Amino acid sequence: MKTGTWEITDLYPGAHIRIKCQPHYHHGIYIGNDEVIQFGLPYAMYSDLEEVKVLRSPLSEFCDNPSLIEVYQFTEEELKEKRDDLKIIEEAISHVGEGGYSILRNNCEHFANKCVFGVNRSSQIDEVYANVAKMLKL
Repeated sequence: MKTGTWEITDLYPGAHIRIKCQPHYHHGIYIGNDEVIQFGLPYAMYSDLEEVKVLRSPLSEFCDNPSLIEVYQFTEEELKEKRDDLKIIEEAISHVGEGGYSILRNNCEHFANKCVFGVNRSSQIDEVYANVAKMLKL
Protein backbone atom coordinates (compact mmCIF):
# COMPACT_ATOMS: atom_id res chain seq x y z
CA MET A 1 0.00 0.00 0.00
CA LYS A 2 1.30 3.43 -0.89
CA THR A 3 1.91 5.70 2.08
CA GLY A 4 3.24 8.85 0.42
CA THR A 5 1.25 12.02 -0.14
CA TRP A 6 -0.34 13.84 -3.07
CA GLU A 7 0.58 17.47 -3.75
CA ILE A 8 -0.18 20.07 -6.35
CA THR A 9 3.34 20.79 -7.55
CA ASP A 10 5.43 20.93 -10.72
CA LEU A 11 5.05 17.99 -13.09
CA TYR A 12 8.14 16.03 -14.10
CA PRO A 13 8.57 13.23 -16.66
CA GLY A 14 7.78 9.92 -14.98
CA ALA A 15 5.47 11.44 -12.35
CA HIS A 16 2.41 9.50 -11.18
CA ILE A 17 -0.36 12.09 -11.42
CA ARG A 18 -4.06 12.23 -10.63
CA ILE A 19 -7.08 14.51 -10.80
CA LYS A 20 -10.33 14.43 -8.86
CA CYS A 21 -13.28 13.14 -10.91
CA GLN A 22 -16.13 13.01 -8.41
CA PRO A 23 -16.32 10.71 -6.53
CA HIS A 24 -13.01 9.06 -7.52
CA TYR A 25 -9.59 9.99 -8.90
CA HIS A 26 -8.25 9.49 -12.42
CA HIS A 27 -4.57 8.50 -12.63
CA GLY A 28 -1.90 8.71 -15.28
CA ILE A 29 1.81 8.97 -15.96
CA TYR A 30 3.20 12.32 -17.08
CA ILE A 31 5.81 11.76 -19.81
CA GLY A 32 6.87 15.35 -20.49
CA ASN A 33 6.12 17.82 -23.30
CA ASP A 34 2.56 18.26 -21.95
CA GLU A 35 1.74 14.60 -22.64
CA VAL A 36 0.31 11.91 -20.40
CA ILE A 37 -0.27 8.17 -20.68
CA GLN A 38 -3.65 7.27 -19.21
CA PHE A 39 -5.98 4.29 -19.17
CA GLY A 40 -9.13 5.80 -20.69
CA LEU A 41 -10.26 9.40 -20.52
CA PRO A 42 -11.26 10.85 -17.14
CA TYR A 43 -14.79 12.02 -17.96
CA ALA A 44 -15.64 9.78 -20.91
CA MET A 45 -18.79 7.71 -20.62
CA TYR A 46 -17.99 4.49 -22.44
CA SER A 47 -20.93 2.44 -23.64
CA ASP A 48 -18.60 -0.53 -24.13
CA LEU A 49 -15.61 -1.21 -21.87
CA GLU A 50 -13.83 -2.67 -24.90
CA GLU A 51 -13.47 0.96 -26.06
CA VAL A 52 -11.32 1.87 -23.02
CA LYS A 53 -7.65 1.83 -24.04
CA VAL A 54 -4.33 3.07 -22.74
CA LEU A 55 -3.85 6.41 -24.49
CA ARG A 56 -1.00 8.80 -25.16
CA SER A 57 -2.75 12.13 -24.85
CA PRO A 58 -2.14 15.85 -24.55
CA LEU A 59 -2.28 16.96 -20.93
CA SER A 60 -5.41 18.95 -21.83
CA GLU A 61 -7.29 15.64 -22.38
CA PHE A 62 -6.25 14.47 -18.91
CA CYS A 63 -7.31 17.70 -17.22
CA ASP A 64 -8.55 21.01 -18.60
CA ASN A 65 -7.03 22.83 -15.61
CA PRO A 66 -3.43 21.68 -14.99
CA SER A 67 -3.32 23.62 -11.71
CA LEU A 68 -5.58 20.88 -10.26
CA ILE A 69 -3.22 17.99 -11.07
CA GLU A 70 -1.73 16.28 -8.04
CA VAL A 71 1.69 14.60 -8.13
CA TYR A 72 2.48 11.62 -5.92
CA GLN A 73 5.26 12.25 -3.38
CA PHE A 74 7.01 8.98 -2.58
CA THR A 75 8.21 7.98 0.86
CA GLU A 76 11.88 7.04 1.29
CA GLU A 77 10.85 3.38 1.43
CA GLU A 78 8.82 3.69 -1.79
CA LEU A 79 11.73 5.40 -3.55
CA LYS A 80 13.70 2.17 -3.03
CA GLU A 81 10.91 0.17 -4.73
CA LYS A 82 9.92 2.46 -7.61
CA ARG A 83 11.35 2.27 -11.07
CA ASP A 84 13.61 4.95 -12.48
CA ASP A 85 11.56 7.75 -14.11
CA LEU A 86 12.77 6.83 -17.61
CA LYS A 87 11.75 3.19 -17.04
CA ILE A 88 8.32 4.38 -15.83
CA ILE A 89 7.88 6.34 -19.05
CA GLU A 90 9.05 3.41 -21.20
CA GLU A 91 6.67 1.06 -19.36
CA ALA A 92 3.73 3.44 -19.79
CA ILE A 93 4.40 3.98 -23.50
CA SER A 94 4.74 0.23 -24.07
CA HIS A 95 1.09 -0.25 -23.06
CA VAL A 96 -0.43 2.37 -25.40
CA GLY A 97 -3.31 0.81 -27.29
CA GLU A 98 -3.93 -1.98 -24.78
CA GLY A 99 -7.40 -2.61 -23.41
CA GLY A 100 -8.76 -4.97 -20.79
CA TYR A 101 -10.20 -2.28 -18.54
CA SER A 102 -11.92 -3.46 -15.36
CA ILE A 103 -12.97 -1.06 -12.62
CA LEU A 104 -12.08 -3.68 -9.97
CA ARG A 105 -8.99 -5.36 -11.44
CA ASN A 106 -7.44 -3.17 -14.12
CA ASN A 107 -8.29 0.51 -13.89
CA CYS A 108 -6.27 3.71 -14.38
CA GLU A 109 -4.74 3.55 -10.89
CA HIS A 110 -3.78 -0.11 -11.34
CA PHE A 111 -2.10 0.93 -14.61
CA ALA A 112 -0.14 3.83 -13.08
CA ASN A 113 1.09 1.69 -10.18
CA LYS A 114 2.09 -1.07 -12.60
CA CYS A 115 4.23 1.48 -14.46
CA VAL A 116 5.80 2.88 -11.29
CA PHE A 117 6.27 -0.26 -9.17
CA GLY A 118 5.59 -3.18 -11.49
CA VAL A 119 2.59 -4.10 -9.33
CA ASN A 120 -1.03 -3.88 -10.45
CA ARG A 121 -2.79 -2.25 -7.47
CA SER A 122 -5.37 0.40 -6.65
CA SER A 123 -5.74 1.99 -3.22
CA GLN A 124 -9.21 3.21 -4.22
CA ILE A 125 -10.37 -0.36 -4.86
CA ASP A 126 -8.56 -1.68 -1.77
CA GLU A 127 -10.51 0.89 0.26
CA VAL A 128 -13.82 -0.25 -1.29
CA TYR A 129 -13.05 -3.89 -0.42
CA ALA A 130 -12.06 -2.89 3.14
CA ASN A 131 -15.30 -0.94 3.59
CA VAL A 132 -17.41 -3.83 2.31
CA ALA A 133 -15.61 -6.26 4.60
CA LYS A 134 -16.15 -3.90 7.54
CA MET A 135 -19.87 -3.58 6.72
CA LEU A 136 -20.17 -7.36 6.50
CA LYS A 137 -17.96 -7.76 9.58
CA LEU A 138 -15.60 -10.09 7.74
